[in-house]
Formats: sequence, structure tokens, C-alpha cells
Amino acid sequence: MKKLKNIISIFIEGKKAPVSMDDLIGYPKDTLGFHVGSFLFNNSHDADPQPELTDIHRVLISKEVSDKEEIAMHFYLFGNGDLAFKNLFVMITGALLYPLQLHYFYIRYKDGKNALRFYDLNHFKMLHLPIDRIKDTFLIR
Repeated sequence: MKKLKNIISIFIEGKKAPVSMDDLIGYPKDTLGFHVGSFLFNNSHDADPQPELTDIHRVLISKEVSDKEEIAMHFYLFGNGDLAFKNLFVMITGALLYPLQLHYFYIRYKDGKNALRFYDLNHFKMLHLPIDRIKDTFLIR
């Protein structure tokens, strides 16, 4: 029963990193870890937020926190090959709620399609790498 609860919480909340906010801010300024820590510091309401995989994707793809950009990020990930139910749900709901943004969402989908597959990598092991190098390597635009 406990294992099922963990699986459900990972599906709803996302996979959490085994690092703390202090660890993230301690990374050099050009690294993915530092950028994720800065993003969480500026945008989180928790006292000590723990980074999720979604936060890392958000930092790599756009760093925006609006509804439009959140939906666009899921279109990007779907284009990159992430066929998760969560992405499909957000894409369908977003298309229904923001029909005037469909062209923008399609552009983000195409951007994800043109990027090299990165959605399923272990991003928590990449926190020490320079963010520009990651984006250049995987053609993330």
C-alpha cells in the first residue's frame, strides 16, 4: 500500500530531487543547479522547496511561470517524445482553455520535435553542468 501511495504522489507531484535548496544555490552561477535553485527561490512559496523534474524542464525550456508557458512546456515535452498522460491532459485542457494560443503551442511542439531527446534523462545528475552547454548539446530553444 505504501508503494502505491509513493507511485501516485510521484505521478501527481513529480519526481523530487535528492538535493536541498542550499545545495542548489551552492553550485557555480552558470550551472543548471544554480539556475534551478534561483528559479525556485524566486518563484516558490515553500520555505524550503525541493526541486522536481518539472522545475528542471521549466528552467531548460522557458523559465516562465504563466499558464500559457506551462501549457507550452508540455507541448514542447510532448514534441520531444514524452507521451505521458499528464502531458496529454495539460495539452488538451490548455487547447480548450486557450484556443487563441494554439499556433504558439504548435510552434513549441515543433521546437520540442527539433530538439534532441532529453526529457527522459536523469537531470539530477546534470545539475553541475553549465546550462548553456546542456541547451546547446540537446538543441533546446
